[in-house]
Amino acid sequence: MNLADLVARTRSLSGIRLESLRSDEQIEQVLNESYQEILGLYPWPFLKGSSTVAMSAEAETFTVPSTFRWLTSLVLTMGDKKVRLKQTTLDMIDEWDDEVGEPRFYARIDDRTIRVWPAPEDAASVEVKGQLEFAPLGAGDEPDFAEQFHPVVAYRAAIRLLQEEGDDSGRSEAYQFDAASYFQRMEKFYMASGDIGLIRIGSQRQHRRAR
Repeated sequence: MNLADLVARTRSLSGIRLESLRSDEQIEQVLNESYQEILGLYPWPFLKGSSTVAMSAEAETFTVPSTFRWLTSLVLTMGDKKVRLKQTTLDMIDEWDDEVGEPRFYARIDDRTIRVWPAPEDAASVEVKGQLEFAPLGAGDEPDFAEQFHPVVAYRAAIRLLQEEGDDSGRSEAYQFDAASYFQRMEKFYMASGDIGLIRIGSQRQHRRAR
């Protein structure tokens, strides 16, 4: 279902068929808010991505690509050596002596800047893995997840519209069960059990989520 299909489904569910009551643009906005709420709930596997960043010899820092929302791992390659960097703090790095060598740790300087310790003695590359940022749905766009779960976006949008209109028909309450059912199936379909390490952009803390 693309955005136009979702608008039509939302109108059908909510009974708001006249554009004089809600324009397509207004419904698209509610749909996108519902869509982004869903994508922000879990580290969904369909949003996983990776990118490689080059580091010159003795460079202490690199910039995380803006396409990432969360980081899950940083793997540095220098020559034939590869190491998964461990997170520490800038205060700890400042206490350590070696400035150049084989990198083992990293610390966050700000939202997008990572400091590596020690700085690589030769040119290196860092494979950045994590959760990608998600863009709002535009004309012709479909949600990033499997089509069988697309209706959950329309149900959540219809619930909000009905509540805003002061629904007393009981539909918004009934749709909450439908939306929950779609979402539970989506969770089961995508999310494996176990811990998932997350390094949030804009945070010094490493978070862990478990189902």
